[in-house]
Amino acid sequence: MFYEDAVKVSGVMKVYKTKTEDIIVLRNVSLTVSSSEIVVVMGPSGAGKTTLLKIIYGLLRPDKGIVEVMGSDIYELSGKDRDKLMLQFVGYMPQEDRLLENLNIEENLALSLLASGYSKKAIPQRVKQLLSLMGIERLAKRFPGELSMGQRRKILLLRAIANDPLILLLDEPTANIDSTSVESVLDYLKYLEEERNMSILLTSHDYRAVKIADKVFWLSDGALKKLEEPAKK
Repeated sequence: MFYEDAVKVSGVMKVYKTKTEDIIVLRNVSLTVSSSEIVVVMGPSGAGKTTLLKIIYGLLRPDKGIVEVMGSDIYELSGKDRDKLMLQFVGYMPQEDRLLENLNIEENLALSLLASGYSKKAIPQRVKQLLSLMGIERLAKRFPGELSMGQRRKILLLRAIANDPLILLLDEPTANIDSTSVESVLDYLKYLEEERNMSILLTSHDYRAVKIADKVFWLSDGALKKLEEPAKK
């Protein structure tokens, strides 16, 4: 299945209501992620980057606006159909580290594959394949508590691509990791775009992410502004 626009966000607004005020987190936000394209959304902490990704992934309904994924207006779908669409086409890496501490890395990845509909028979081979993509097969039997922050972020990324999605939504994928791991993750994302034709939307406050971007946006005070086109290498 091919769509020129993998993700299209039009006029999205999100307001958080408190007892004393209404906080406008997103104001008339629009952006498009085309097929086989990397889009980076930058901005300070608390600017609404995580909220935007959650809205696109179907976790948080916007107060206004339209979100289309693979040509479907996701908030016109039933919850069941929206979940099915996300499982089929979209990989999501949250900013929070949600690895299950009582399962080893092999088991963490296997659980994600099971949720994605993989057969139990096919899962062991797919887990080996995923770990080999980043050359970290040696981590298979380790538990999350035995990994560095950089290794944990890599496992979270592998979990997001476990079902071989067409679209990746990544919330601060390089946060809190060392420079070598940052470069490794960014190089891998570029590989996914160029060799696997994935469409990638990632949020970051790390300017190193700009070097792999096709388009860069700045989110601040609820408003999204497109920055100058990054220079191609």
